[in-house]
Amino acid sequence: MFRRTAVTLVMLSVLQFTGTAEGNGYGDYPPDLAWSPVENVLAAALEDGLLLWEEHLGTILVAEGEVSSPAFSPDGEYVAFIMDREIYYFETDHPESPRKLVQAENAVSCTFDTQGFQGDHVLCYSTRYLGSQLYVTSLGSGEALLLLPEDSDARLNAPTVSPDGTNIACVNFTNTPGWYEELYIIGDAAPHGARARACNTLRNEFDWHESNPVWIDNDVLVYQIGGWGDWELRFLSIRTGGEKLLLDNAHQPCAALDGRYLAFCRRDPFPRVEWGPAWDDPTSVWVMDRETGYLSQASDPGEWAVEPAISNDGEYIAWIQVLPEGEELRVFESEAFISLR
Repeated sequence: MFRRTAVTLVMLSVLQFTGTAEGNGYGDYPPDLAWSPVENVLAAALEDGLLLWEEHLGTILVAEGEVSSPAFSPDGEYVAFIMDREIYYFETDHPESPRKLVQAENAVSCTFDTQGFQGDHVLCYSTRYLGSQLYVTSLGSGEALLLLPEDSDARLNAPTVSPDGTNIACVNFTNTPGWYEELYIIGDAAPHGARARACNTLRNEFDWHESNPVWIDNDVLVYQIGGWGDWELRFLSIRTGGEKLLLDNAHQPCAALDGRYLAFCRRDPFPRVEWGPAWDDPTSVWVMDRETGYLSQASDPGEWAVEPAISNDGEYIAWIQVLPEGEELRVFESEAFISLR
């Protein structure tokens, strides 16, 4: 483990791969970084491999290849990820031997049920980038079940399960009124699936997209809405459909387990083109303490940082740094940017 101290900043580990990452919203789901729910262990899907970072052990390379959608089981014992459209999983204490989940094919996103089922670890996954049905399976089963009725016309991706396991938020792809992505809820709040909100409130109804939902509690999400680099974050109640603006020029949200600390990306305030924000304008990582309202920039100005992730206890923050030669995983102690309790 490498440690560098400069004022209050402590950088814990860096590992570099070649490749690029997009910073302004599209293609940034499911998340590439996932923290264990029970300890400070991080799974990171960079473009050329899967890394596992542990608080006192540093970083190891688990698998090489095109990987995505890392996810921890609720007890932190297993990590699942997607490589070459197949779902693999391994025991966190034994990352050297990933196993393939044979019943899941052509997967593009996966997540664990936050509660499981009768002691088993349950995965939910989708099979197409532009949306498919959602499927569920367990690590102890050879079968996969369709989550929605056969006649459902939903085209879903990037599922995320509420803390109490009663609802799933995901991205639905639809063509009405134009091609766009909307938040979609399945579960207790919408047993057969439903839009998360009745209508959009952007200026142009033909250019709006909702994505990257993050659970703040069992009923409230924070998500990004907008398009073409012009994003904002909003809170949404899945029970009432009511929403509230959190912050403009912000996207890719994440949250600590209790919802107090949020991290997200913000675009460089000085666009590189005269006519406005560009698709590939650099983004920085910012952190917010919702209790105090304190807001601070975590990544260095002028650098390109994406995919922030806060550990469940709020002690660490990680992101992917995009460099000319490739991607780097950055992990820092959060107290460098926020005042902890």
